[in-house]
Amino acid sequence: MTSPTEDVLTETRAAALRLLGRVRYRVPEIVAGVGLTLTMLLLLSLGGAFANDARIDDNRATTAATVLDGSDYWRTLVRFVDDRGRLQTPGGGVYYPVGLTPGENIYVEYDTTDPTRVRVAGRTAVDGILPIAGGIAAVWVVFGPATVALRRRRARREQA
Repeated sequence: MTSPTEDVLTETRAAALRLLGRVRYRVPEIVAGVGLTLTMLLLLSLGGAFANDARIDDNRATTAATVLDGSDYWRTLVRFVDDRGRLQTPGGGVYYPVGLTPGENIYVEYDTTDPTRVRVAGRTAVDGILPIAGGIAAVWVVFGPATVALRRRRARREQA
């Protein structure tokens, strides 16, 4: 005679194994879905960069700025005086900061309607196309062959 607890555990174990079997069968699609999601995120980031550039270009002003200490890999802080004479230090940092060092004096372009939207003068989202394309290529160098290999393995299992 079995106890009710053993019955529940047996049923739960059987349900978990059925679910695991379905998930295992769909692993190639899951891997491809992760690759597609990463690709979409990269493309959306590039689209956002172009949108920010368009906003800056609509109401552009150019001024001198100083790169501040406290900048790190994720954001580079700058300080500049806007067209109304106010000192600006955008908390999100400056767009396209590659190669800047603290204490350096640079020129920035900013949106006069939103001075926190600021980029290094002469740099645009076009500069990001190659790194984004490289990122997408890297995603598919990893996820493409993995998806193909997993589909082939599934096909071999089905034939056996």
